[in-house]
Amino acid sequence: MRRRLFLAGLAAACALHAESNIASIDFFGVKGIDIAAVRRALPVKPGDPVTPVLQDQLKQAVKGTLGREATDVAIVCCDTKQDRFVFIGLPGESSRAFTYNPRPIGSVAVDPEIGRLYQASEEALEAASSKGPEAMREDDSQGYALSADPEMRATEYAIRRYALKHEKQILRALAGSPDDREREAAAELLGYARQSPRQIDALVHASHDPSDGVRNNAVRALGVLTESGSKLTRRIPAAPFIDMLCSGIWTDRNKAGWLLMQLTKSRDPRLLDQLRHQALDALTEMARWQFSGYNLGARVMLGRIAGIDDSRLDRLLAAGDVETVISQAEAGKRQ
Repeated sequence: MRRRLFLAGLAAACALHAESNIASIDFFGVKGIDIAAVRRALPVKPGDPVTPVLQDQLKQAVKGTLGREATDVAIVCCDTKQDRFVFIGLPGESSRAFTYNPRPIGSVAVDPEIGRLYQASEEALEAASSKGPEAMREDDSQGYALSADPEMRATEYAIRRYALKHEKQILRALAGSPDDREREAAAELLGYARQSPRQIDALVHASHDPSDGVRNNAVRALGVLTESGSKLTRRIPAAPFIDMLCSGIWTDRNKAGWLLMQLTKSRDPRLLDQLRHQALDALTEMARWQFSGYNLGARVMLGRIAGIDDSRLDRLLAAGDVETVISQAEAGKRQ
């Protein structure tokens, strides 16, 4: 199962079909929280059907148990049976807010083609998600996503052609539109523009947009850029995304985790030390998520923090021995 499922956070893009069931239930922001009590209070378990009221039920269960609101309840697409993964954000010590950009005010004229292309992309993604893992594979080597699914790929090429000709319009919409949906679309399309310092700087800025959807698309675009090996990606600062790893919003953690996994490939000791001291709790709870597509980035980063070489780390992860990786990473922090 490739990056669209691993990284895209398809809660919005995948319709909650009546036949979908809950594949797993995981938590984040758990430090200092009685997880066992929260789990006992949940009205559902893995294997139960996904219903239109599921999100509200889970929020009520958390509030009734803790006396505080869940920071997020994400119902995320999907395994090979089209079952959904549930992630519940809790207001524990390992969850903290980060500073968002001010919301744009005023009015900016946005080309309707930006929204039309984005809508076409979402519809193609939803259609492809029902075809299985092969349809969701993608090639990121060019610095923008090209999917294996023919309909998605055709839409992505159309976006690429538009972005190359209309970068200024996209940048203006991303920076200045007061409409969340327009900025979300612009963030997606900017990832298909010509690689440049201006493109990367705008996406980094948008990664702190007040809209979850804008942040999701901006960080995903940055992650795809890192896959291309472009030297321009050295402009991407790690610090804002370390803050994002501790967010109470699932898409923030998912995308920041992927991007930082790419940025830590060099095993820069300063970056790994930052992660050890600022995000070890968050990485540990993410590493314990059940689905390999969503836990891999955290597990890899913990292995790098622990100083485990790649071949041994591969063996540990293949054997499912995440606790050894976690314990060695934690030991490094105590030294």
